[in-house]
Amino acid sequence: MAKFELFRPQSKKWLITQGFGENLNPLYKQLGMKGHNGIDYALIDPNASPSNISQGQPVYATHDGVCFPEIDDKGGNGVVIRTNEMYDYNGQKVYFKTIYWHLLKADAVVKTGQQVKAGDIIGYCDTTGLATGPHLHFGLKPQAWNENDWIWYNVEQNNGYFGAIDPTPFFNQYYAEDAQKIIANLEQQISLLGRVIELLKGLFKGRQ
Repeated sequence: MAKFELFRPQSKKWLITQGFGENLNPLYKQLGMKGHNGIDYALIDPNASPSNISQGQPVYATHDGVCFPEIDDKGGNGVVIRTNEMYDYNGQKVYFKTIYWHLLKADAVVKTGQQVKAGDIIGYCDTTGLATGPHLHFGLKPQAWNENDWIWYNVEQNNGYFGAIDPTPFFNQYYAEDAQKIIANLEQQISLLGRVIELLKGLFKGRQ
């Protein structure tokens, strides 16, 4: 079974303003959480005025999947993307979903059930929900499929992070905004390799 990988949701200019598991906000304890259940990213330019310039910046899909725009009283406007295929997670077959909160209007870019590719723009940063400034809250949850279609549950729901796990081990070395270019180059290399293999087969067959 293929290993699940994520493109990094931010460009090189974005900074992590709060990591997974950090407990900087007393709200987490009030909600019964151990700490922050995602990673916060902000585009910060210390030479700009105002200094935080994340608002309106594009947010990219970090993997292929199906979209579900959502609205949450804490996360504000957001988008959830669930994988189309299953992956191994601690010996169990699961689907993964990524979560993108604090965006502009939830369905401004993508619609429910829409298929997206890694690198597609799915929204724009804002301050919706409980956000002190414009930023992206990015989360990851492994999900199992119930016996009834379209009923899902979080595999790690009781882990103290509402089912979220640290996305860091799943990131590859590439950024989502470059994903489609990288994938296109890879497909081109695979196609070229296939042609070389066919040529070699032809040469070998001709010598028999």
